[in-house]
Order: sequence, then C-alpha cells, then structure tokens
Amino acid sequence: MGERGLGRREVLFGAGVAASGVALTGLAAGPAAADGGRDRRGRHDLSGSWLVTRADDPPGDPTAITAVFSFADGGVMVEHDINPAGPPFTGTWAAQHGDMFNATIWSGFAGGPNGDPGAVIRVRLRGEIDRDEIAGTYDFTVFNASTNAVLDSGTGTFSGAPIEA
Repeated sequence: MGERGLGRREVLFGAGVAASGVALTGLAAGPAAADGGRDRRGRHDLSGSWLVTRADDPPGDPTAITAVFSFADGGVMVEHDINPAGPPFTGTWAAQHGDMFNATIWSGFAGGPNGDPGAVIRVRLRGEIDRDEIAGTYDFTVFNASTNAVLDSGTGTFSGAPIEA
C-alpha cells in the first residue's frame, strides 16, 4: 500500500473492521439462543447467537478476536466483533450437506480525511455445527469502495459456543 492507502492492520483492526463477528436482535423466529438442538431435517440447529473466537492466518498470529455470530431464519446472518470492537457485518447463510453451513457477509467504512475512498469487506465462511459448538474457516477480501480494486485478502479460522438466553 502507498502512503495514502490503508494498511492491512488499519483496515482489519485499527479501523475496527475485522473479518467477522455477529449481533442480531429480534430477527429470528426460532429459538432465542443457539442450543445445538435439531431442526426439522434432523440437522443441528444453527439459529441463534454464538460467542466465537476467530483469528486471521497465519497460524500463530496472537491476535485473536472475540465476536458474536447470529443466524436467523430466512438465511440472515449478522456478525459483530466485540473485542476488539468493530462494525457489524450482514449477509446470508445456508445449511449445507449434513451439519455444514456456508455464509457470506459484508461490511464497510468511510474513507479517510484526504478524500481517500473507504473500503468494503466481504467475508465467506464455511463451517460445521456439532451440538453446542461451531467451527470453521473463512476468507476475506477488502475492496476499494470506489473502484472495487482488491486492497487485501486473507484467511482464518473460528470456533465458538452458543450464547444462552
């Protein structure tokens, strides 16, 4: 990145924008908390909110992030990093074969003081639910909001447990 561009750490951490985290209020018609129960197809129920720890690769990076992932009926997903705090991400999720799921979520932030464009971040998750635990991987891409040029990209892992109501 040039002198005026956003560095990876600025985009993902300094600006409070990280690859994933979730908070959802009142959107799900299902249970108030993820409980690892079974849905009507016999799969573990992902609906509700999950307290998640995630970390960007490379492995061994000491920067772990605490986030909330929320999954609502109708395929709505909201993610919110809570430590360190960041803006919410919104998007969709879908159950896959067995107890697997995929999701795509988006967020963005305003440009810099010099008129630099902001960035938009897309995160794609692939995960699995096993009773009272979710785990998986994600990849993220940071785009220039004006040109859609890719500014950065990376991968990471996540795992978490349901938040009880």
